[in-house]
Amino acid sequence: MTPTLIFVGSLIFISIVIAWMGVKRVEEGTVQLVERFGRYHRALLPGINLIVPGVDRVKRGFSLYTILDDGKLQQSLVNSRGGISTKEEILDPPEFDTIAADNAVVHPDMIAYFRIIEPSKCVYGVSNLGEAMIKLLETTLRQEVGKMDSDTLLVSRDVVGARVQESLERASEAWGVKILRVEIQEIRFSKGVQENLTKAREAELSRRAQVVTAKEGRDTEILRAEGAKQAKILLAQGDYEAAKLKAEADYLMASKRLQGEAVGTKALSDALASRPEALIAIKALEAQAKVAESLGKSNNAMFIPTELVGLFGALGAIRRSLEVFNSKLGDPPSVRSPNPTSAIGVENRTDGRSSSSRVVELELDAETTASQD
Repeated sequence: MTPTLIFVGSLIFISIVIAWMGVKRVEEGTVQLVERFGRYHRALLPGINLIVPGVDRVKRGFSLYTILDDGKLQQSLVNSRGGISTKEEILDPPEFDTIAADNAVVHPDMIAYFRIIEPSKCVYGVSNLGEAMIKLLETTLRQEVGKMDSDTLLVSRDVVGARVQESLERASEAWGVKILRVEIQEIRFSKGVQENLTKAREAELSRRAQVVTAKEGRDTEILRAEGAKQAKILLAQGDYEAAKLKAEADYLMASKRLQGEAVGTKALSDALASRPEALIAIKALEAQAKVAESLGKSNNAMFIPTELVGLFGALGAIRRSLEVFNSKLGDPPSVRSPNPTSAIGVENRTDGRSSSSRVVELELDAETTASQD
């Protein structure tokens, strides 16, 4: 092998090594920082990136972490290859004391969610991102808690969280960090304050319960009164409608009756105009109706079949003949007259069924009958 070939092969091998050293693979969710001659040059995004070996280098050996588990655990945000995490991270600082507007000692337990959006600012803009964020969070929270009293804090967790998040976003913008949200997990007070707040809260709840009960009672009474009112109104309307309908019905019936009487009177007038003798028959019928009514009310009236009328007529003829005979001979006959009555009612019955009745009055001579006896 000639020296030329050895030199060329060495150059090719060195070129391959240099090229391989210039290829950098960045994992998803991470970013690497590149320095050129000790100064920040650019950031390598996820995927395959090229750098100039010997001129550019990936920054390694720096500290970047967050706090977890109430400040008991530190989690690094940089892997062994210098990749900085761009995922959403959690900052759970330890519990600290704050003072409310009413001088009550408050122990808030907060948690913040953030994401690194500019890794260069996190590394070159602040010496310790985790500690800086914890201190900023404590300071901002103390300011917001100091503006409120204890009672307001208990019901204003969302408001306090939103205000702290807004303040942190403005302050952490220079560090390349985006505060996504801040949540207050718990707000605790000292034992004495907690007992007083509990009693006050119970009294407030009791007062609200009494107010609600009173309002419910008032609403119930109002509804009952409205119901009774509506019931009376409906009853009155029903009575009014019933009276109105009855009056209309009476009016219609009276109108129909008067109309019928008018039609009957007109027909009777027309009939009498053509047959005047019918008036006599009408008067006779009215008289018979009155006689029948008086006989029905009389106690000494008796109704007999019409067939007996002929027998009474024959007896009357016999009585008159005997009177004539006695007047000629002067000797009272031995024939006895029937028992006299003032009036005998005769009722015509044919085949057991009632027919038209007529009254036959037989006037008997009381003195003649007595002499015959």
